[in-house]
Amino acid sequence: MNPLISVVIPTYNRKNIVLEAIQSVLQQEPKNYEVIVVDDGSTDKTAEYIKSLKLPVRIINKENGGVASARNAGIKNARGRYIAFLDSDDIWLPGILKAQLAYLKFHPNIPLVYTDQYIQVRGRRRKKTRFSYQPPRNMFNLPGFIDKVPIHSSSVMVRKSIFEKMGSFNENLKIHEDTEMWNRISERYKLGFIDKPLAIFRWEVDPRHLLRESERKKFVQEGKKYMKLYEDRRQNRELTDEEKKAIKRSRSILERIEAKLYPTNSRSRI
Repeated sequence: MNPLISVVIPTYNRKNIVLEAIQSVLQQEPKNYEVIVVDDGSTDKTAEYIKSLKLPVRIINKENGGVASARNAGIKNARGRYIAFLDSDDIWLPGILKAQLAYLKFHPNIPLVYTDQYIQVRGRRRKKTRFSYQPPRNMFNLPGFIDKVPIHSSSVMVRKSIFEKMGSFNENLKIHEDTEMWNRISERYKLGFIDKPLAIFRWEVDPRHLLRESERKKFVQEGKKYMKLYEDRRQNRELTDEEKKAIKRSRSILERIEAKLYPTNSRSRI
């Protein structure tokens, strides 16, 4: 019998930390789920390490293509009616799958639910959660990767059928791909929120989260691509005042970040 839920964990060169993510899934009850780890072309033998542990997980190996392509590979191979995402450097708390599943069953017209989240910095969990700073939204139809607290993938469960209607993660985006996906879904559906922190976003576990200069450059470059996609989808209707303000502020912040990275002729790059 097929599992009810498929948990998709994309990973790349995280042999040293992926086990913690997997273990946080395997503690979930009831056992109505499968765990799919998508190894996105790791060079540190991540897949071999996981196989050696003989855990109840499925491992999918693919050439390196980025996190969007890894999630899409997981979706394609998922057997469950529901899909939950977990980044390989984050962890879940007990009860997340049970709470998400109950919410979606009780709200049949909502295709996506997300939970609040703890944020861990330098090994310490902050007292305020992700949505302590800004209230959650049941619509995510603004350029949210700068102005609004984004919905983080590790707190999301969706109905698998939504990808047949909305398409898959955009593999042309190396980052902001999850925000772009939630935007697309929210343009047609309301989103659900569980007001309880059931995942931990661990900022510093992977050094790439520390926004080194190369990562800041990628943030700007991919941010520009994200903004173009956002605006292109709205060409058939007039932008609201709220959207216009959010787009203007988002572009202004990208310009400021880029000006620090490229002190001369910075504005010509946006």
